[in-house]
Amino acid sequence: MIADFLNLPPLYPITDATRPESLADQVRALGQAGFPLVQFRGKPLDPKAQWEQLRQALTEAAANGGWPQICVNDRADLALLAAQEGLPPWGLHLGQGDLPPAEALRLPGLSSLHVGASTHSLEEWASVDSNCDHAGVGPFRATTTKGDHAVPIGLHGLHTGCLMLRSQGLAPVAIGGLTEDDLQACYEAGAESLAMVGGIARSEAPRELLWRAQLSRWQAQPLQFRGGGLMLVGGSGCGKSALGRALGQRTGLPVVDLDAAVESAAGKPIAQIFAEASEAVFRDMEVRALRGALASPCILALGGGAWASGDIRKLAQDSDFQVLWINENPATAWDRIAHDPARPLAKNRADFMARWRHRMVHWDGLPMILPLGRSPERLAEAMGA
Repeated sequence: MIADFLNLPPLYPITDATRPESLADQVRALGQAGFPLVQFRGKPLDPKAQWEQLRQALTEAAANGGWPQICVNDRADLALLAAQEGLPPWGLHLGQGDLPPAEALRLPGLSSLHVGASTHSLEEWASVDSNCDHAGVGPFRATTTKGDHAVPIGLHGLHTGCLMLRSQGLAPVAIGGLTEDDLQACYEAGAESLAMVGGIARSEAPRELLWRAQLSRWQAQPLQFRGGGLMLVGGSGCGKSALGRALGQRTGLPVVDLDAAVESAAGKPIAQIFAEASEAVFRDMEVRALRGALASPCILALGGGAWASGDIRKLAQDSDFQVLWINENPATAWDRIAHDPARPLAKNRADFMARWRHRMVHWDGLPMILPLGRSPERLAEAMGA
């Protein structure tokens, strides 16, 4: 079962051009700390400087499998330039006075971008452009990073805004002067994510802050383990099989590794299937193995490329299985499996990263698990299995 709702990371960092570090350096550091999505805000730099920094950040992210994903704040023109260079960003965040979302999405190369809106009041929460899939709700409180902010809405306003946005199928993002102390209350109010500038920049351990945010969100909004079973997806080396085993031990459900199921049915390893036949033959075998695995509840770990198959996604959509994406930094995954002879698609780093980036569009938006260096056993425990 696949939700239509856009799922976001628990924290959504925003760059700050007034800091001594360049914007591209900030994006890189946030990605290395474990943040899978960063909003690129370039004000008050001039457009040329913003573009140079955005291009550098997108180029580096593309070489790292699309990590972190980047949402451009306000500047549809910069997103257009990036798309023309083959570096389309993940999304575009547009304020009430910016280019309307429908017009932005008409620009060449931007039609598939995620679009977020800024909202501050009952009227705006009730009338978000239908082309948006998420929206900022705030400001929660006054903030020094934006001098022209609207009147703070507080916790009551956040709760109201989140309810109204969720009723329209939009992911609410709390924003405005937020700190770690606000995590639990904001998630309980219905926020899908918390956007932060200073709160993350001032943190001595941003990675640990992100982990605590994930724990807080799981406590306020527990993961749903449906009776049909659980399906784990993500790139090669992200830890699906290991987490599947840990979850199986906690839930008592049988664990099925789809790659192992294919090998068992074929009577030969995947590398041999690739060598003697083709990847297409392997993908057909993968679909047949999945049909069998979905016949009864289990913890199911899919291969790295499985979710790119429309047939696989359709089978998952029609099942009672909950799908979760292990959203690991592809650089970490590469370090685990590079040149493993049992993995025929892990021979060349550039190819591995290009493949990961291509597949990202299919995982994007699924409910995610951020490993952040935790063991499979710790993750399974934290998930509440």
